[in-house]
Amino acid sequence: MDFKICLCLASVEAFAISALSSSHEILSYLPSSQAPLFLGLVGLQWMLFKFYRIFIYPAFFSPLRHIPGPKNNQFFIGQLVHLYKASTPIELYMKWSSTWPESPFIRYPMLANKEILLINTVEAHKQILQTKCYDFVKPKFLGRLLGEIVGTGLLFAEGHEHKRQRKMILNVFSVPNMKKLLPVFREKADEMVSFMERKLKENPSGNIEVQSIYTKATLDAIGVAALGIELENLRSEELKMDFLQCYFRMLSQSPLSALISFIHVNVPIRKFIPLEANRGFVRASGGVRTMLDRCIEERIREVKSTDREKAGGPESRDLLTYMIEERQTHNDELSIADIRGHLQNFLSAGHETTSGALTWASYVLATRPDIQDKLRDEVIQSMGTVGVPTYADIENLRYMKNFLQEVARVYSPAPATWREADKDIVICGQFLPKGTQLVLSPPVTNLSTQIWGADALEFKPERWDALAGDANTPYGTETFGNGPRICIGKSYSLLAFKVMMIELIRNFRFSRSPGLVELGDNYPPVQNPAVTWRPKGGMTVHLERIAWS
Repeated sequence: MDFKICLCLASVEAFAISALSSSHEILSYLPSSQAPLFLGLVGLQWMLFKFYRIFIYPAFFSPLRHIPGPKNNQFFIGQLVHLYKASTPIELYMKWSSTWPESPFIRYPMLANKEILLINTVEAHKQILQTKCYDFVKPKFLGRLLGEIVGTGLLFAEGHEHKRQRKMILNVFSVPNMKKLLPVFREKADEMVSFMERKLKENPSGNIEVQSIYTKATLDAIGVAALGIELENLRSEELKMDFLQCYFRMLSQSPLSALISFIHVNVPIRKFIPLEANRGFVRASGGVRTMLDRCIEERIREVKSTDREKAGGPESRDLLTYMIEERQTHNDELSIADIRGHLQNFLSAGHETTSGALTWASYVLATRPDIQDKLRDEVIQSMGTVGVPTYADIENLRYMKNFLQEVARVYSPAPATWREADKDIVICGQFLPKGTQLVLSPPVTNLSTQIWGADALEFKPERWDALAGDANTPYGTETFGNGPRICIGKSYSLLAFKVMMIELIRNFRFSRSPGLVELGDNYPPVQNPAVTWRPKGGMTVHLERIAWS
């Protein structure tokens, strides 16, 4: 917009100067040729506009200037370096939220003093996520932050298109379809237990890095649920498709790769960086897209040329087969790119959410034997040591449900997501101009002492039996979002977690590894910058196989 204004003003000024140059001596010294004059005026005005936007407008004219926020801003780059150097992705958000707990928003500048608002109260979250949900869109830079990993698909669809796509896919995540996935989850849970037993035989110390194992298990499960194929990460080192390495490369970045990604969010530089730290990420992202395109092409041929039983069968229809059949029913309304985008959303977010929850749950079990004992007692009393749980059995595990909800509250898989005002709008009495960017950080809500009390940072599964106030509303937690854009795969992730946790808790006893002993009561270090809440170097715990008599 600024550049268009500069062009218009320069055109008028160039015309005026040309018309007046013969009668005003001072103007006769300007270039007589129209092109240099015009370009010079455009450049001068563009620099003046940028100076105004960067230094004058935020400080003296912005309608957001009275919103509270940090004062230790660095020249031109605001909080950019502070956020990068923070010990966790949410450290500064939590600090600001506790400093101004009653303010709906907290304002902080980023590169070129761009104003960003942190959403800070339950009411502000409710208006942005529910009441006025479609007045906010995903900002373009989010495509550089998340699009390379999770694709586009439903995550980046807006307005009517989002409603249409969500309605089409929602049936896949219905309770009847989730029940059909139980055998898949049980099979992958059994394979995970067998894999961990092999690791224990290879490592007599019993200290096992579990995050990588959970990633394999959840990718295997989602390979069947989303793609209808066996990835066999737990069965063999020879992978049928190399999704595991690709996602490991994108989600467990080296410090240099993470720095490049952090800068790329603010300044699109990825295609100009020849370093291997950057090229490896690009290859991994492209590799996922290529493998998915191959899956889509093969499934389209299967659906067209074989009967339903061979293409997956009506009782085990995966997300890919479902979307291809919907595409044929609606005359190719769903493009190949759309299908790939939805698969990327589900494949990346689905496996990472569940594996992350299992990872942090293992940390809790290893450091809180009291919680571990309660959880195991409930499981054994309800279904024994080897029983096959039904969907109803799983849903009746009250302490398991509380435990899972507390894991999701305290260890939210996504540190932050973003919205941008699609038009001028008023939220909680504050005017937000079109283009205002907002940060939604789930831990700001999940760990708020205003909502959860003085013990908000403590891990207490029993708190879910007696919720009160804002904690007893959907907006007391933002782990999966809320409103029309709530995470569509929430039910999948929760059920997969429960099934796998049942097998873990009745087959293994968790305790502190030497690394966790050394940490004591200190929190395990996490990756920053990062798009997910992951422990640095994985999570190593001590495991002991339980031998039931």
